[in-house]
Amino acid sequence: MKSNFLILICLLGLLLGGCSTTQMAADQTTAIIVKAMPAYDRETDLELAEQAIAGNLKFFEGLLEVTPNNPDLLLVTSSSFSRYTYGFIEEKIDIADGRDDFKEKERLVTRAIDFYGRARKYGFKLITQSRKDFPEILEQDLKQLSSELKFFKKKDVPALFWTAFAWGNIINLQQRDPARLAELPKVELMMQRVLELDENYFFGSVHLFYGVYYGSRPEILGGNPEKARQHLQRSIEITNGKYLMAKFLLARYYAVPVQDRKLFEDTLQEILSAPPDLLPEQGLANELAKRRAELWLKRADKLFF
Repeated sequence: MKSNFLILICLLGLLLGGCSTTQMAADQTTAIIVKAMPAYDRETDLELAEQAIAGNLKFFEGLLEVTPNNPDLLLVTSSSFSRYTYGFIEEKIDIADGRDDFKEKERLVTRAIDFYGRARKYGFKLITQSRKDFPEILEQDLKQLSSELKFFKKKDVPALFWTAFAWGNIINLQQRDPARLAELPKVELMMQRVLELDENYFFGSVHLFYGVYYGSRPEILGGNPEKARQHLQRSIEITNGKYLMAKFLLARYYAVPVQDRKLFEDTLQEILSAPPDLLPEQGLANELAKRRAELWLKRADKLFF
């Protein structure tokens, strides 16, 4: 179905004439996509959602060949690559890790890095529409970068967030690479600006970033379980506990590091017992949280000592 849309766009360009008409058709298709995206967020059939979103990713990249500077399309493509990778590929990484299938895990990590890299690329391109000198800004020292980020406004939050989210996850998947770890302060500064401008964006997800940021590393490398807890709890407060992925991350990135098995199990059981219509507009994310909760409950004996 999605390939048919792309063929239709090409035919419109041939029949009606010229690149401008083809781009107009692509822009109109993008407007429809933006309005249709909530249907994906509400989908609770995980198999259907995974197949549909995966197919859309290449469709979006195809549209970008026609209308490469459409800001809505750049944002949709960046966020979709990030969300698909986190929701589905990283879950498969967890499964492979739990089975000690290191070859499969390595394959999936490579794929995840590729997809996050695409998300970051499209996010960077969107940011440069507001600040053409952004690539140069990133090369400056951290103090200067922090100063320059002050010029970004609330309208820039989506581009900043999804770019930093993708970049941060690339680093998280390559924590043994010193060169990657050296990039982390830049990502943190971008997220800090998001936090200053709109902590509520996408269900308080900037706090989820910081929860993982502080909860995924040992204290000698900047980890801080208490800060992780504070940020994750703040995200839970912002959504009144309805966005279940925040609770899953609390179990994974706070309860496990501090070895609080009761909190871990209670939180995951709470996720599993949540009603299916708890947050209909994020039915997909909540179903993914439930599936991960079930997976991680089975690993409890290996996580707690």
